[in-house]
Amino acid sequence: MAPYFWGIALRKTRYSDIVLTGAMVRLRAVAERDLPKLLEWDEDEEISRWAGKKFSCRAEARDWYLDKPPANKRTFVIETLDGDLIGEVEILNISWRIHTGELRVVIGEKHHWNQGLGTDAVVTFTRWVFDTYSIDTIYLRVDKENYRARRCYAKAGFKPVGRLKFSSERNPDPGVKHLILMKMSRTEWHKRALA
Repeated sequence: MAPYFWGIALRKTRYSDIVLTGAMVRLRAVAERDLPKLLEWDEDEEISRWAGKKFSCRAEARDWYLDKPPANKRTFVIETLDGDLIGEVEILNISWRIHTGELRVVIGEKHHWNQGLGTDAVVTFTRWVFDTYSIDTIYLRVDKENYRARRCYAKAGFKPVGRLKFSSERNPDPGVKHLILMKMSRTEWHKRALA
């Protein structure tokens, strides 16, 4: 007999078969057909200013998303409920030993900015992470000047816990970058969910 969780029979589910549905978005595993759009967003200067540039070529993106995804990362694309691909959300740098992971979200389709889709994706994904894995704390880093993302994370329940200054050769803007560190614990998530 399959184990039960909240009255639902649990079956072994492949990661690629998981589909998460929120109030406004649907999250699913990355597919081959998504790579051109993911690469397009990675090349966009405005998006990479906030999210960082990850890839120099399609082969790197293919390895990251499909061929050689690390065991310490889970990535989903974000779709509207109508099936339009609009972004990605992932937890990476997972430490299974200390039960932490880092959240990253990108809404790549700019005409979908400021509509609450990012917040819905973060809430839906965070619920899944806490319900599925032994992760106790999710962290994130956000540029101090990225007010849109900061509002999104705050609405989803993440709290600021510190600041970080750094300078990088890969940083397209010379000088120092200021990041705000935010986090949410499993306990905080459950208190918020019960409120």
